Amino acid sequence: MKKLYPLQSPRLLLSVPIHERVERVSKKSSSLTETMPWATNDKQRSRPLNRRRPRVGVILACLGEYDSKALRYAILKLNTAQSFVEYEIVYDAPEDHEFVARTRYGGVVRTSYIKQAVPSFEAEVVHRQSAPFKNAPQTPCDRYLALCNCQLESGVYLFKPGDKMRTMMVGSWKTYFAPPSLLEFIVDICIKQGIAEAYGAPHSHMPSRGCIFDYNEILENTRNGVLIGHVCEECTAIMAPNNPNWDELQKLLGGKWLGNPSDPFSAYCELQRLGFKVFKASGVRDSFFRRFMDTVPLQITGKLLEHAALGFALSIGLLLGFKGFVKVLGG
Repeated sequence: MKKLYPLQSPRLLLSVPIHERVERVSKKSSSLTETMPWATNDKQRSRPLNRRRPRVGVILACLGEYDSKALRYAILKLNTAQSFVEYEIVYDAPEDHEFVARTRYGGVVRTSYIKQAVPSFEAEVVHRQSAPFKNAPQTPCDRYLALCNCQLESGVYLFKPGDKMRTMMVGSWKTYFAPPSLLEFIVDICIKQGIAEAYGAPHSHMPSRGCIFDYNEILENTRNGVLIGHVCEECTAIMAPNNPNWDELQKLLGGKWLGNPSDPFSAYCELQRLGFKVFKASGVRDSFFRRFMDTVPLQITGKLLEHAALGFALSIGLLLGFKGFVKVLGG
């Protein structure tokens, strides 16, 4: 992937209704900003133990240059790190739809266009996922997250323009936003979407506490939530009681699901083998030079540097010798 950034007094904002707060903040933002709580209110705080695992479909057709095998692996690896939601990559998204063409090349897109285009795009995705496969019935996902390589003119980076569809805009990503990397940021959004679909979630709140449910006016605070993986006392009091997956849920936060770097079978090491250095400011894939250097043993690198230094010294020596020869000739 390339590389994943968005003031007004918190006291003043807290004194007005949430819909007005959202409108004001979205107008003030200049980069990636969320305009709504992570979860909607129609979810139960906790579901029965025998519930069906909801499915979250992640659409990468609009991601353009940010798409990578490391990102696909990381999203699907979440299925082995928890048991309350299932993630899947939606491979049969309609790539010929205008919505894909307008959102995959890093441009600025109007919010009004997203609102107008997503319903038909979502309907086509649901239709394809509902079509029988080898005469067996199929069912669509409970929620979709479309990852888009574009930016909204309003600066919003997470948006719900459809019934089941959420869109995440990553077109404003710059290297200096990291850490975390764009890959980690996307995976964190996927985790939060899964939590919201499975259990619902508290309203986003201010000020920033490094909590995953912070209402973030600027992306730096969101980055802190990704890195820290904290659930504040208020949100814990709402979510933890009667939640059979609470301990499991907490292990997903702050990158803990990646495992131990010393374990060759951990997700951390597998991402490295797929060409991605975890926790590097490298978007979702390293540069060609970085990947090349990582594959060259340190001893070989040292030898290459020695030969380069020797070559430079010989060049200087030949140049000086040539100048002395010219001087002898009276040049």
